[in-house]
Amino acid sequence: MDKTKIAIVGTGGVGGFLGGELAAFYAADPAVEVYFISRGEALRSIQADGLRVDTQSRSYVARPALATDDAAAIGPVDYLLYCTKAYDVEAGISQAMPCIGPQTVVLPFLNGVDSGERIARMLPRTEVWMGCVYVVAFIVEPGHIAEQTNGYRYYFGSPDGTPARLAALDGLFVRAGINARMREDIVRCVWDKFAFISPVATVTSYTDLTYGDILSTPELRGQLLALLDEFKAVAAARGKELSPDVVEAVVAQMERIPADTTTSMQRDFRAGRPTELESLTGYLVREGHRLGVPVPTYERMYAGLEARAQAAAGSRR
Repeated sequence: MDKTKIAIVGTGGVGGFLGGELAAFYAADPAVEVYFISRGEALRSIQADGLRVDTQSRSYVARPALATDDAAAIGPVDYLLYCTKAYDVEAGISQAMPCIGPQTVVLPFLNGVDSGERIARMLPRTEVWMGCVYVVAFIVEPGHIAEQTNGYRYYFGSPDGTPARLAALDGLFVRAGINARMREDIVRCVWDKFAFISPVATVTSYTDLTYGDILSTPELRGQLLALLDEFKAVAAARGKELSPDVVEAVVAQMERIPADTTTSMQRDFRAGRPTELESLTGYLVREGHRLGVPVPTYERMYAGLEARAQAAAGSRR
């Protein structure tokens, strides 16, 4: 009997939750094998005790077929779900290369829109799909993930993907009861998500203020709206269709989230860690310049954040 092999690269919030759900459901199914590619303390904890996952409805321990930092121990897989930070793409794909064979599909679940493009450049003969995620999941401690979303969603698809492969992965998620769905309009889904995360991550990181601070201060709210207008202009110049009410949807979503919320990029800046600045902010600046679209608010915030990122990198050396 042919087996379907799925490897999850990254066991943080996004990958740990999705991988945990897959590994727990298919643990007793000989037709599906789920693998984790991880590293450090998280890997050692998973190898010893499994991956602990706390959701809003249950807690469990997921045990993959194998957890390793050596992709060669897994070999070629059918689906490689790539779930690290955007700045790790090239290093992560290089680490996972022994898992990528002629029939492998790579599906990135990452912030931003450039990660799939970067992976496709590295793997020109491989199907690289598109994905986006709406989930609140985080690392409690290495090997322990908590999910606290009011209705998480994973979307994936590809305008050029093999229909049978897309349907097969969709079926695996459906069977496991996981809210991950194939979307015909995946390009719009990904860009709608980017319309939220890029402006919001940029303004919160630049000001180091919360959602509530941004929305309740007229000047800062105006800066957020300026970023959204510039984002829409770049997307239009790229020929990317956004939902007609995308600006209102971004603001409404911010208003639904607790006022003391911060963004992942903002927290990385606070901690002096590497950030997703280039994928979430720098990408819009570079695309604006390339397309002749003015992006003055993005430029100003990017310059300030880039200086902070360089200072933090210097202190880590």
